[in-house]
Amino acid sequence: MAVEAILSTVIGQITKLAAPPVIRYLRPIWGGVDGDLEKLLRYLQHIKPLVQDAEERQLMEDNVKSWLMLLKDAVYDAEDILDQANTHVLLIQRKAEFYGPLKSKVRDFFSLHHNPLLFQLQLGHKLRSINQRIHVIIVEMREFNFKVADNNNKNDRPWRNRPQTHSYVPESEVIGRDEDREKIVQMLIHDQFEEKVAVVSIVGMGGLGKTTLAQLIYGDENVKNHFQLCIWVCVSDDFDVAKLARNIMLAASKKSYADTNMEVLQQDLRQVLGLKTYLLVLDDVWNEDHMKWDALRHLLLDGAEGSRILVTTRNENCSRIMGAKESYLLQGLSEEKSWALFERTAFTTSVSRQPKFLEIGKKIVNKCKGLPLAIQVMGSLMQSKIEESQWQAVLDNEIWDIPRATDKIRPELWLSYVNLPSEVKKCFAFCALFPKDSVIEVDMLVQFWIAHGFIPSQTGKDIDVEGHEIFSELIWRSLLQNVTDTSAGITHYYGSDNSYYESENSQYKRRVCKMHDLMHDLAQFVTGDECSTLPKRNEFKKISKRTRHFILKNDVEYDMGDRAPALRTALPVGTNFIGLSKLKLLRVLKLHPYDTNVDKLLSTSIEYLHHLRNLNLAGTDIRELPESICMLVNLQTLNLNYCRQLTKLPMSIVYMNSLRHLHLNDCPELKIMPSGLSRLRCLKTLTKYIVSEKAGNKIGELKHWNLEGELGLYDLHEVKNADEAKEANMSSRQNINSLSLSWGWGASVENAEQVLEALKPHAALKELSLYDYPGTQFSMWIRDRRQLQNLVKINLKGCKGCEQLPPLEQLPYLGELIIDGMDGIKYIINNTTGDSLSLFPALRTLRLYKMANLKGWCVEEDRETAPPMFPRLQKLFISRCPKLITMPPQIPTLKHLDIKESYRGTQIELVSKEKGFFKHLKSLESLSLTRCEELALLLEDKEETRPLSSSLRSLSIFYYSQFSLSAALRNLTSLKSLRMYYLEKLSSWPDEMLRDSESLRHLTLTFCNNLTGASSQGDCGPPFLESLNVSYFDALIELPKCPTSLKSLYVHNCPSIKSLCSDMGHLTSLSQLSLSKCPKLESLPEGMQGLTSLQYLSIEDCPALKLFPEGLQQQLPTLERLKISGCPKLERRCSLGGDYFHLVSSISERYIKSSPRRTLLAPCL
Repeated sequence: MAVEAILSTVIGQITKLAAPPVIRYLRPIWGGVDGDLEKLLRYLQHIKPLVQDAEERQLMEDNVKSWLMLLKDAVYDAEDILDQANTHVLLIQRKAEFYGPLKSKVRDFFSLHHNPLLFQLQLGHKLRSINQRIHVIIVEMREFNFKVADNNNKNDRPWRNRPQTHSYVPESEVIGRDEDREKIVQMLIHDQFEEKVAVVSIVGMGGLGKTTLAQLIYGDENVKNHFQLCIWVCVSDDFDVAKLARNIMLAASKKSYADTNMEVLQQDLRQVLGLKTYLLVLDDVWNEDHMKWDALRHLLLDGAEGSRILVTTRNENCSRIMGAKESYLLQGLSEEKSWALFERTAFTTSVSRQPKFLEIGKKIVNKCKGLPLAIQVMGSLMQSKIEESQWQAVLDNEIWDIPRATDKIRPELWLSYVNLPSEVKKCFAFCALFPKDSVIEVDMLVQFWIAHGFIPSQTGKDIDVEGHEIFSELIWRSLLQNVTDTSAGITHYYGSDNSYYESENSQYKRRVCKMHDLMHDLAQFVTGDECSTLPKRNEFKKISKRTRHFILKNDVEYDMGDRAPALRTALPVGTNFIGLSKLKLLRVLKLHPYDTNVDKLLSTSIEYLHHLRNLNLAGTDIRELPESICMLVNLQTLNLNYCRQLTKLPMSIVYMNSLRHLHLNDCPELKIMPSGLSRLRCLKTLTKYIVSEKAGNKIGELKHWNLEGELGLYDLHEVKNADEAKEANMSSRQNINSLSLSWGWGASVENAEQVLEALKPHAALKELSLYDYPGTQFSMWIRDRRQLQNLVKINLKGCKGCEQLPPLEQLPYLGELIIDGMDGIKYIINNTTGDSLSLFPALRTLRLYKMANLKGWCVEEDRETAPPMFPRLQKLFISRCPKLITMPPQIPTLKHLDIKESYRGTQIELVSKEKGFFKHLKSLESLSLTRCEELALLLEDKEETRPLSSSLRSLSIFYYSQFSLSAALRNLTSLKSLRMYYLEKLSSWPDEMLRDSESLRHLTLTFCNNLTGASSQGDCGPPFLESLNVSYFDALIELPKCPTSLKSLYVHNCPSIKSLCSDMGHLTSLSQLSLSKCPKLESLPEGMQGLTSLQYLSIEDCPALKLFPEGLQQQLPTLERLKISGCPKLERRCSLGGDYFHLVSSISERYIKSSPRRTLLAPCL
């Protein structure tokens, strides 16, 4: 982490502890140690001005880096000691509140943990030890001759002396940037701007090729012919206006220019540019000073109309400051172009294009993530490697750990780091905790930064806002990247809840980000051993004493032994973690979701974790929080989302006055709130508030909080009248972006309508949900388009009394609409006479569930002049709408269609007289049909399915008897995934139907109870199948032969199956094999030594399975994950002392139920 920032934090802690209100509590323990505290302050103030110089030099000087690590360790330990002192103060105050002053003093004196005399001795000893360490560090510091940082003199740094760029690059040398060049040339030549001299910028992280692209554009013939004057200036991080003006003069006039008089300089420059259409390229700009840019800009305004300034920068904020009218965010190279660049660089005359070299090379290129600089460096590195073993070694040893490659890459990125403010450096470096390719939830990341004290608190400014500003700065500087498209899948997701997919479907979709691999390397270089993932593949490395943050693997039991390391972050901790109470300095803790016995773990550990700032229990089975949780005096964030068994909050929670965020989404058993919750005056997030008529729980309690984000109000039938509802002051809460209003049983219609009207939110609201609203009509504010104009999502559920929907079709930004259980609704749209050009212009997802009387989409469906509906709709879900008699409108943009128990019998006759149900769905990629026999039969018609033949990728079929699968598959020639459920008439394996489906890659068969497994040809059908999922087959005896392309096989709940298949040795691509609840499965096939790609093996509840065949035994040591549960004899063989233990002991992620693996953390280095 940034040592300078840590020093600032510790100096601030000392100042805070010396304040009179704190001294009053610390006086009994402070005597005798105040001198040590003053000495520590003097030491740190002496070192701080020199640290920036040391941090910049560490890249080039290993001994400086080592010195910095010693300093960092000592300062971290000092921070821990001071945090203990501050926490001691808070505990004294909290106990005085909770127990009463006198009783608290007696308890403390006889407590081993908080006895003031014992604490004084410990504090004094620790401070003296820290001072001794820092004194030695200061002595060593003198040999380095560190200088006080001079930010105005940046040219004395070796890593800053990068070569000046120029305007020329041979076009033949550039790969993959033709499309980028064309787009930017279009901006420069053809796009119209208001300014006479407009700025266009190219923005991207270091190494992406911004300069190369600018060189291509500069040399483009169209550019040369369009501009009368072209000028190239390399700016770098020294934005000196006079120097830049001279360089522009030099490049424009092609003559030496030495005049330093600014008056003469500006006259000459304006004369050179005057009345000419010029292009000025300012390459590698870092400036964020408005005044400096304005000073230069004023000298450039005399050019002719259409002049352009092209800027390349890593920092989007630079682009904004320079007033760029177009910012082109440069992306990495495509997979194809990346390979072309590597191929040209790596395969010289000395390296032949052997098939194995090509295979390994492509894997190396994938690791470069499209970054041209990384690809070129690795290509150059591979030129000298002529043996296959050398290529394989590069791949296996992680290319980023190779010193030669790293040395070439890091200096290009180092400037991105050292130019950061110190507090931003800490936040960036912390991201090294998350593995490469991780997708990280932004709000969670910011809360972690706050929990660790990385965000400096400024008077009058909200710390959460500051945290998000720092995140934005990291985005602007291309050190982090926003993630908007997850279609390619997610390798690792780290969020406040359990999975990205849950957060996608939750009430408020979360913003996520990622870090490029090279930026991750940079962060790891800065942090050293501070962040760790435990354990690594096939081994358990010793945990360093420097480790402060770690991520644990699932299904591995950890035992802290007798040690108490200074860990600050632990994600996620399972109930199989032994020694949690020893981690007394933890600030961030997440328990593993879905674990059992969380109540017991917390009750035995929580009272020792006083330094916790962020506690995440989301998704656990916890029923009650212990009352002792109130002793978490520093706790800022408590996440209880998806704790579906949680019945109540502790009464003591009202004393937790540091609490800022309380997350209670989807806690259905939580029926009442503790009285007096309004005492938590720092609370900013409260996602669920249950209203009661009792004092202390009324809706008026909301007036005590300035809440933001998401708010859910439940049991609104307890609100007596509109006046009481107005006390919540909802209309002024502009920071609430998601609001849920829920009524219970017993509310009168009149009262509900009045209360809803009184709860009118601020117009900035983004999401609105109404549950079980008993009124017969919606409030005026819901029917007011202007009031809801910013809404992006609406959820109306159980509002059975309402017979008309508000005019939602007019909302300009509404992207998702959910209507569920509204029996009174007959039409979605009631009036099309407005001035809208389209209805639901921004809607992308529409869900209609259990609409008993829904007849159609629009009252005036046949009116020819009606504007088009759903011009952007991509996902449509229709479930249990028995009276819906019109087909969905023509939606050429629709990608996903899911229909359940609708359009049946007479319905489909009315809908498909001309067989036009699927005919207009030209973009449909996914189709799911449940109990819609007539609709499924339409898939057999070639004309009806013609537009689907090239677009449909996924088909799911539930509960069908007459449906002809073979006829449908002949029409759906691009299908990749097929799921079939409850096909009772299917008695033999559908190999004949599937054999011609060459596009099919994924097959799922479930609840086909009459299928035995026999097939006419002995195989499963699809020739290129990659995954097969078979579950809930009562009669299945044996699987058919699978193709060699199969990568995953899942067999679940097949009570009759006795063997998988006769031979599996040909499945050389199989990487995952999962078997569960197959009680008659007695043996696995021979030939399993051929499963050379197997990485994951899971066998659960197969008690008749006694041993592994010899072939599989050979593959056990190479597995990455093994799970054995409910198989007594196999469990014994795989446990310590068993026949297979020597084969499975090296598997890093191993879970054997009868004898779970215990990993004893090795002593600190």
